[in-house]
Amino acid sequence: MSCGSTTCTSIPYDLPVSKPFSGFERFWRILLAGIGNGCERSHQRQQLLDLDDRLLADIGITRDQAVEDARKSFWIRINMPDIYR
Repeated sequence: MSCGSTTCTSIPYDLPVSKPFSGFERFWRILLAGIGNGCERSHQRQQLLDLDDRLLADIGITRDQAVEDARKSFWIRINMPDIYR
């Protein structure tokens, strides 16, 4: 396919194909992704505690539910109301 210009840069089609991950690499990638997700989840729970009661009511949870979720370990997912599932 030609772009009609002498200064055209095209995408090279001879890029090396990446090899599939080994079992060891896949394990570490999944583990690190899980830790990253857990840290993000912990941060989100802290932000949830920082919301006032009016904003919590807007998303459909009470202060008690926010505190209960914030006490969970970082690897446990938040139980969202059914409208978000």
